Amino acid sequence: MERREALKKTLLALGYAVSVPSLISIFEGCNTDSSAKTNWQFFSEKQAMLMSELAETILPKTKTPGAKELKLDQFIDQFIKQVFSKEDQKRFLDGMDAFDNESKQMNGKSFVDSSPEQRKKLLTKVEQETSQIPPSFWGIVMQKDPVQLPFYRQAKSLVLLGYFTSEEIGKKVLVYDPVPGKFVADMPLVQPGYISFE
Repeated sequence: MERREALKKTLLALGYAVSVPSLISIFEGCNTDSSAKTNWQFFSEKQAMLMSELAETILPKTKTPGAKELKLDQFIDQFIKQVFSKEDQKRFLDGMDAFDNESKQMNGKSFVDSSPEQRKKLLTKVEQETSQIPPSFWGIVMQKDPVQLPFYRQAKSLVLLGYFTSEEIGKKVLVYDPVPGKFVADMPLVQPGYISFE
């Protein structure tokens, strides 16, 4: 399976209808120069900072690259701008505001200003309280009248989508091998020494 086909199937499984060339252009549009100022297409600077910190909290840098290193905040910014409907965009931003307000109520400060321990405590609470992603088969939700995913679940699925479909992770971490094993084009059907039952 080619990387393009794998991306397409991943998107369908998450319920997003977007062409693979569009997704690849989204990745290529992410700024690779860390010193350059990011021109956000959808988020404001404040929203982008929250998304960046949330993504890094979900997928921090360890022996493998973290969300910030992979520029997943830029990927999510462009993905929402290019794929989400206006209604879904508004719902996402409203959910982001509600999430930050919950952080202020729980920790007395915004998510960005919270300590790693406070962030972990909030995410643990939200993880337990929010509805799970409904089961789907190639993008077709297998649940009658599924509930709309809350902000945290949507954000988490976008972080994971960006992470596992990034070229860096595909090449260096997952070590994707599209054709495992050696390809022998002219192998005889019956090798010498084997018994044929024909």
